[in-house]
Amino acid sequence: MKRLRVVLCLLFLIGIPISTHAAELIPVQKSLSSNIISKSLPGTVVRKSLSVNPGDYPLKASNTYVDSLFDSWRTYHDLYFKSVINYSATAINVQMLYQCDYYLFKDPYISIEFYKNNAGTLQYTGETNFNTSGYRNVTLNSYTNKSTFQGQPFIYIRIGVSEYPTDFYYKDVTQFKAVNPFYTPDKTPPAKPTVNTVDDNDTIITGRAEANSYILVKNGSATVGTTKVSPAGVFSMSMPKQRAGTKLTVYAKDAAGNQSIGTTITVIDRTPPGKPGVSSIGDNQTIINGTAESGSRVEIREGTSVIGQITSTGSFTIKLTALKKAGTVLTVYAIDKVGNRSAGNAVTVMDVTAPATPIVNKVTSTSTSITGKAEAGTGVYIFYGFTLVGQATSNSAGYYSAAIPAQKRGIKLEVLAIDKDGNQSSSAWATVY
Repeated sequence: MKRLRVVLCLLFLIGIPISTHAAELIPVQKSLSSNIISKSLPGTVVRKSLSVNPGDYPLKASNTYVDSLFDSWRTYHDLYFKSVINYSATAINVQMLYQCDYYLFKDPYISIEFYKNNAGTLQYTGETNFNTSGYRNVTLNSYTNKSTFQGQPFIYIRIGVSEYPTDFYYKDVTQFKAVNPFYTPDKTPPAKPTVNTVDDNDTIITGRAEANSYILVKNGSATVGTTKVSPAGVFSMSMPKQRAGTKLTVYAKDAAGNQSIGTTITVIDRTPPGKPGVSSIGDNQTIINGTAESGSRVEIREGTSVIGQITSTGSFTIKLTALKKAGTVLTVYAIDKVGNRSAGNAVTVMDVTAPATPIVNKVTSTSTSITGKAEAGTGVYIFYGFTLVGQATSNSAGYYSAAIPAQKRGIKLEVLAIDKDGNQSSSAWATVY
């Protein structure tokens, strides 16, 4: 096909004035017009990698040189940006000036793609295609709706040259941006964000704000973090844990830099106090001492019943209304100001009370046992001086009977009771008759 085109071009060569590349700009007598056609992103006609970063597109003023595209014929296509002008109440005309040294010895198709800035990423909006065969100097007019670039300070443009409109690749490509003279700055700030509750265990803050805006979270003047709002208007941002009582202010900022009124939330205390410390409790005491988080309320429970409470200053002392029996389980809790309850510290009341002095029945010189009564379940010990002569354990009714050797008349035997916790009674004395 290209050979055929070469032959045809040679036939017309005599009538074609050939100028040198980059000839001085001359008045354009003709123009080509096309409406912008939106279709899928032209990823199949890319000679160079397509940048979607607005910063990669240099700004060109009206009536300035843009670039030269080099095609498969080794022909240059010079491109100048003329202007963006008003076409109608609803349409604008983006004008490019096209110049080439040849009418026919070239790849004739010029494609002009258009993009807009969508929250920092370029979004394809459509393209125009021009057949420049037979033209050396021509104005390319691309018409598009004003609404397409409403709120856009710049129009982003990408231009490629190809031999056929169906080519898989551009032979060469360039890109730039132009000022949109019909841009009306957005001066309306986003609505105040809605922020879900945050507690001192959270590492994520969530809520709703204007779609595609940016969220800024601050603790005083310090920035905690930023994130982008989804197209559905939802945001979720990771952050370090914040202390209970911390005030966080959340702002939404749109692409035009307008910032919303801040939404201030207070970080909720969801962390319970540490388990309180408690000193040992004996069955002979009504005073209980311990330590707990300062400002927390200390509560002592027997089962489900509260039997004492007080506000801790870091330590606490609580007086019970009555002694508690040995073996009773008491549980101590600390509850902070917002109602977070600590793990309970269960303590068992210790037996620190000595058994009552045992009762001893009459002992004679012929007795081979000693009987009497003592606290139930205690060990009963009989001594002659420092010599153990007998021992027994009192039954559930408190009675005991200890076997002994027959003792001489007139001596005194000492009888003691010791409970299972090691508490020892006073001595009872029995004289042998």
